[in-house]
Amino acid sequence: MASIEEVLSALDPPLKHECEMRDRSFHLSLSDPTVPTATVERSFAKHELENSVTFQVVLLYAVNQLRGMGSHVPLEVLPAIDPPEGLNWQES
Repeated sequence: MASIEEVLSALDPPLKHECEMRDRSFHLSLSDPTVPTATVERSFAKHELENSVTFQVVLLYAVNQLRGMGSHVPLEVLPAIDPPEGLNWQES
């Protein structure tokens, strides 16, 4: 499986992303640097992030939403993605 960085940077145009833990959830922001208004956010519970199919589908929906905002990133099946490592799921 590939890392989220590898998958998002392989898209054309590549997508920028920011990840953070907030309120026991993994928050992911995606943006297309070529379209300043094209930014989406998703939150994942631990069980959603650990399910690679769920993670792939949610990312695909996020890419589709970016396309609706004017991005030209391709809408295609994304490869399997490793969940980010080193996440602290404790209360913050």
